[in-house]
Amino acid sequence: MAPMPKIAAAIFLLFMPKLSSAFSSSKLLAGHSLAFTKKASTTSCCRGSWQLLSLDCSVWVRQSKHRQSQIHSESGRSLKKKISCAHSSSALFANDSNMMATATKSDSPNSEAALNVPMEDEINGDDDVAERLPQEEEEEEEEEGTTIENLPKGMPNGFYIINHATMPQPHGFTQSQLEDAFSKEDITRLKLQPDNVTVPVALKLLFPEQFSLTRARKESRRRKILLHRGPPLVVGGEVTFDSERLSVGKVGDRVRPGDTVAIQTRMTHNYDECKNHHKEPPFHLPVVYEDDHFAIVNKPEGIVVYGHKNGGYGRNTVKSCLPWVLTPPKAGVMSVMRRPSPVHRIDRGTSGLLVCAKTKPAMVELALMFKDRRVKKTYTAIVNGDIQEPKETSISSTDAKNLGVCIGNDESDSKKETDWQLIDEELEDQSAVTIWRALRRWPLENARNDTVTLVELKPKTGRYHQLRRHMAWVSKCPLLGDKSYDGGGLAKTLRDQGFYLCSNRVTLEHPYYNSPQGRQEWNANKEKLLGEKDGGVVRVTEEKDGTVLIHCEIDLPAKFSEVLES
Repeated sequence: MAPMPKIAAAIFLLFMPKLSSAFSSSKLLAGHSLAFTKKASTTSCCRGSWQLLSLDCSVWVRQSKHRQSQIHSESGRSLKKKISCAHSSSALFANDSNMMATATKSDSPNSEAALNVPMEDEINGDDDVAERLPQEEEEEEEEEGTTIENLPKGMPNGFYIINHATMPQPHGFTQSQLEDAFSKEDITRLKLQPDNVTVPVALKLLFPEQFSLTRARKESRRRKILLHRGPPLVVGGEVTFDSERLSVGKVGDRVRPGDTVAIQTRMTHNYDECKNHHKEPPFHLPVVYEDDHFAIVNKPEGIVVYGHKNGGYGRNTVKSCLPWVLTPPKAGVMSVMRRPSPVHRIDRGTSGLLVCAKTKPAMVELALMFKDRRVKKTYTAIVNGDIQEPKETSISSTDAKNLGVCIGNDESDSKKETDWQLIDEELEDQSAVTIWRALRRWPLENARNDTVTLVELKPKTGRYHQLRRHMAWVSKCPLLGDKSYDGGGLAKTLRDQGFYLCSNRVTLEHPYYNSPQGRQEWNANKEKLLGEKDGGVVRVTEEKDGTVLIHCEIDLPAKFSEVLES
């Protein structure tokens, strides 16, 4: 029988690799959990949860039921990258006072997940609902009242310097400044001296309210920081940087007394390059409303908003078409996105209004509006059958408005008391609320009871295929032509035109004019901006509290009229 020490040693050698691997994984998972501590109270792993992970709120990652199992299967390198990204997002929201949305909004009691946006694809979307926005679009700084003409050029072309500061001369910072801002370990590790610091350290000391050390490192890696050897030339109040002494500041670069650290931002678009040398847009995409900050387009039926991450659908996506149909922001608009991008999604088979952002602050604010259910959307559909309106589920217009939906096209119409139907039926163990009413009934051969009904739908929540499933499962009248939920039979003969669902009305707050930066521009131009545009398709109004609202309403697609006429 082998001696006990030898047996113990053999067991240790046998299991040591697995124990080491498990310990390493647990450390990574602990780090991943720590990175999301601030969002843990609102984050869930249920279907339909969306989360903001990038610096400019441009990357949205769908959280599935099996997120935990996916975490175990990812490599350590991938996890570290996500952890770093999450820390960057948290730091930015905590420090950037110029952003049009703040972190306090993301902690609102109405949020079901951190920046969980009520995406329209969750109401009536495709099975693949992962939405990804360009990772390179990062949050920029804004300076009120600054125009592109009086800003020094950054690097590369299209970037402009919006702020800068010079390291004190001749001795640099004081020792007490270093000791107050950094630990002894950091001072030793980074070899910091009052007259010799790194770029991130200089940023933290020169812009203490804007940069933490972590955020300064992130911005440096994203080529948002410039380093000018020596102070810039100032003539008549105009600042000029010498291109030969100007370079992109790296994390490891050393800053010495007299050197200038500058912050730059993108102020030009890249729409032409995004067209990929094609002369014509891939399809016709009508623009309903547009200004320098955001736009609303009318998505045709049969077109997806985003392609698959592996390149599905090619150019036949709304995102690919936007650079052709939208006008780039005028010169001087800050934090311009390289290319415009949709803020949410609607299903491939659904037509109607889609909100798109043209600047990064607009993207942030619009995304928060969807998360907080502040965007009021109305859908119109044709359902298969004579839909019933039970008294038990009937509510008044006042009750509907109290639930947070938009009732009526204008103030006088909204005061009319009409009956609405309330569906409060959970989907995947999540609250799902839809308010609807029947508008008209007419006969149609092969329909249920030889009748179809035109209905108006107002979703309060945004669950996957919510409107389609509520109509089919709760009201027992699926959408006409909806092959996923119509039950087959004679309904198959009515599928030729797809299902009948259109997002035809939307009301939302303007993402720029309601901000401190945009209020001055609004006050100067509101007389010409208020009122109806394009024959009543768009209305711009100002509430008593000063909130600027955009109202859009479009006609229903031609196939709706064809059914009515038949």
